[in-house]
Amino acid sequence: MSQTTYRAPESGEFAFDAENEALAQRIIARYPEGRHRSAVIPLLDIAQRQNGGWLSKEAVEFVAGRLGMAPIRVHEVASFYSMFNKNPVGKYLLQVCRTTPCWLRGSDSLTQTIKEICGIEIGDTSEDGLFTLIEVECLGACCNAPMVQINDDYYEDLTAKSLDKILDNLKNGRVVEKGSQTGRIASARQDGPHILVDFDPNPVSSGILRGDAVDEEAPGPGSAPTPDPSLEEKADAAGKRPAGLDRPRNGKADALIKIKGIGPANEAALAKLGIFHFDQIASWSPEEATWVGTFLAFPGRIEHEEWIQQAKTLAGRKA
Repeated sequence: MSQTTYRAPESGEFAFDAENEALAQRIIARYPEGRHRSAVIPLLDIAQRQNGGWLSKEAVEFVAGRLGMAPIRVHEVASFYSMFNKNPVGKYLLQVCRTTPCWLRGSDSLTQTIKEICGIEIGDTSEDGLFTLIEVECLGACCNAPMVQINDDYYEDLTAKSLDKILDNLKNGRVVEKGSQTGRIASARQDGPHILVDFDPNPVSSGILRGDAVDEEAPGPGSAPTPDPSLEEKADAAGKRPAGLDRPRNGKADALIKIKGIGPANEAALAKLGIFHFDQIASWSPEEATWVGTFLAFPGRIEHEEWIQQAKTLAGRKA
């Protein structure tokens, strides 16, 4: 049987710096042996960031060599996904959402504003190298339309006037407020949240809007919980804090994400409280469930999603 061959990747002088190489190794290690090619998208993202916001041929083929892939396979991935740029871009990549909700709410005016202020057309980069304009399909912020993504951040509930101000601030190195430009809380109604429990929008707790606001790593041996003092005070006023552990028993925590309603961010937050096992959650009293729900900024959710009952079932299976 003939063996399919491919040319060697041509990475030129491109290579990950020490910090990015360490990050790449951590990402690759998440995948089983023989499946490391699954890391191609995150490694392309690392390469793009290191390369000034775009993927050169050398950067793409460095990733191919790093993962033992045929260069054409990595070029296919890089050209398929819109988040990868095959040509140089400005310091600020302006992605105007053009899908129906944003279009109905005035995205045409946002595109026109960028063209006039930056002196560019779609696909162009401004002469000062600051701005590149592209149009994209749905970015998933339909409730807060119209919106523009600038690099990694969303700017929502925009008007031509508010976008003009954002561009001027970016051009002059001033601080820019991310998210909704009208003060909307997350994706709540314009006149505020309408829910069955009290909601304190100030401050919104770490991790409720962005999972990257929570440390994903669980405490190491001997670590002590370090909750936000303000949230802890609110929780103390509402219920009783459950007992926590200094570390997982036998050095291995249960996969709390098996409980419906607990994602990676909540699992990390519970670990900081010393909650690592199903049987800990299964033993919570109503007062303790109220404390944790208040601390995690979603009072009533634990009861509604039946965390305790789920935990009892999972603990029983484990036993």
